[in-house]
Amino acid sequence: MVEVYFYVQANLACIAILGLILYKINHGIDRQTSTVILRRLIYVLLAYFFTDSNWALLEGGVFPRTKLVMYVSTIIPYILIVCSSFYWFVYCEIIQQNKYIITKKGMFISSIPIIVAVVLIVSATFTGIVFYFDESGRIQYGPFYSILVLIPVGYMVYASIRGFYRAYHEGRYLDHSVYLVIGVFPLIPVITGVLQAIFIYIPFMCYGATFSVLLVYLTNLENLISMDSLTQVNNRNQMHRYLIRKMKNETPGLSLYLMIVDIDHFREINEIYGHIEGDKALVRVANAMKDACQAHRNRFFVSRFGGDEFIIIAETEYKGEVNWLSDKIRSNVKYMNEKAEAPYDLSVCVGIAEYDYSSPVPIPSLIARADTDLYHMKHART
Repeated sequence: MVEVYFYVQANLACIAILGLILYKINHGIDRQTSTVILRRLIYVLLAYFFTDSNWALLEGGVFPRTKLVMYVSTIIPYILIVCSSFYWFVYCEIIQQNKYIITKKGMFISSIPIIVAVVLIVSATFTGIVFYFDESGRIQYGPFYSILVLIPVGYMVYASIRGFYRAYHEGRYLDHSVYLVIGVFPLIPVITGVLQAIFIYIPFMCYGATFSVLLVYLTNLENLISMDSLTQVNNRNQMHRYLIRKMKNETPGLSLYLMIVDIDHFREINEIYGHIEGDKALVRVANAMKDACQAHRNRFFVSRFGGDEFIIIAETEYKGEVNWLSDKIRSNVKYMNEKAEAPYDLSVCVGIAEYDYSSPVPIPSLIARADTDLYHMKHART
């Protein structure tokens, strides 16, 4: 009996933690699709913790037990577990920029396993193919129970594998930590769920799910602090942290360069076509840089420095590679602007400075060198 009360107390504590996170999300400024899905996941988990507590009280004999009540109190938590795993999966896919998942067709196809699971769970009341209760009131598992377990585990393991893969195969510094969390995030409930299946009166699942949500929420906060909200590249503070780390740790065989990318005649775009069009131009340039930097993984760091200026930290084997990247960015900007059918020409200038590890200088001096090179380039083009 004492075990049951401790079990319920753990669920209530987790409900309080998730409730606080939900309150912060509902009163925050972030309204991205991923945040909406995270909020739905929390609602489902709150419902699961509540029904799981009710199941524990029934199992412990605190509430009167009937066969119908036991079936209902078992079916509902199972459905909520499957639904939470689906939202975990969708959240991870959105973070990994899978736009197909949020379309009606993508959502329907992705939800087919969850529909199968719900049908199996509900049918247990009549067929016993998933689970049933014996004469003593103890739960017994049927031949299709393994399918019921594999569906939520499959959702989360797939999301985890994709997260780990992209953590080590994507080129942007900020994304590495995000994808790493996505890899860890779904595994924790899987591991704790297995532990709870073994130690049925220890609420491992409750702790694991709450810890995962807390981990993702804190990561989201860090990303909001570290990312430029308009262009979705790293911001100035994140650039400083990254550059300091690179200046302290030389990579053998690679040289370190700082590139300043400045938009030509950006003020005129704002004045003639308005600030909304100016924002679109900034996003277009950011996307052009990100596309150009995909060629070499984990060696180019893209950030917005401020206004119409961006900074790229590049590690290359030779200077010609940096010049190639500069040309690629300019051609990308021109192509993307023409594709968008913008009513103005859009071009950029790029200034380059190499960091000398034998004669180190502070970050402002390195930026000043790149800025001087940018100045010469602009005047050479006039």
